[in-house]
Formats: sequence, C-alpha cells, structure tokens
Amino acid sequence: MKTKIVSVIALVLMVTVGAYAQDSTAASTKEMRKQERAERKARVKDDVKTAGRRVGDAATEVGQEVKEKTKVAGQEISEETKKVGDKLDQKEKEIKAKRAARRAAKRDTL
Repeated sequence: MKTKIVSVIALVLMVTVGAYAQDSTAASTKEMRKQERAERKARVKDDVKTAGRRVGDAATEVGQEVKEKTKVAGQEISEETKKVGDKLDQKEKEIKAKRAARRAAKRDTL
C-alpha cells in the first residue's frame, strides 16, 4: 500500500511537472512570437519612414528642376515677346511715317 501511495504521488508529481514544463514552453513561445511581431512591426515602420523621406527628397528635387526650367522658359518667352513688340513698334512707326508722308504730299499738291 505504501508503494502504491508513493507511486501515485510520484505519478501526480510527474504529471504536474510535465504540465508546468509544457505551460512554460507555450508561454515562452507566445512571448517569442510577440517579440518577433514587434520587431517586424518596427522594421516595417522604419522602412516606411525611410521610403517617405526618399519620396520627399525626390519630390523636392523634381520641384526645383521644374522651377528652374519654368524660370528659363519664362525668360525666353519674355525675350521673344519683347522682340515681337519691338518689331510691331517699328512697323507702326513705318506705317505712321508713310501716312505722314502721304498727307504731306497731298498738302503740297493742293
């Protein structure tokens, strides 16, 4: 009888130790998974920040290039407009001079 009681106590002790070992293994596995998820999340967050900075830098660079090209195009348009304006002024002066010459010629003949 003493042997049976000792055997039962040993069996209960082994089952308890086994259950505890399984529990702690499961808990450590869960903790490892949580830690891995947190690390992945931090990595993804850092990657997103880096990508955002790269996109921002690229957009700034493109904006500066567009600004420079627009400035150059604006200057060229201004120069061409001035040339056309000068030609029109010259034509207008020529036309006015011809009119004045015709009027003067008419006055002289009258």
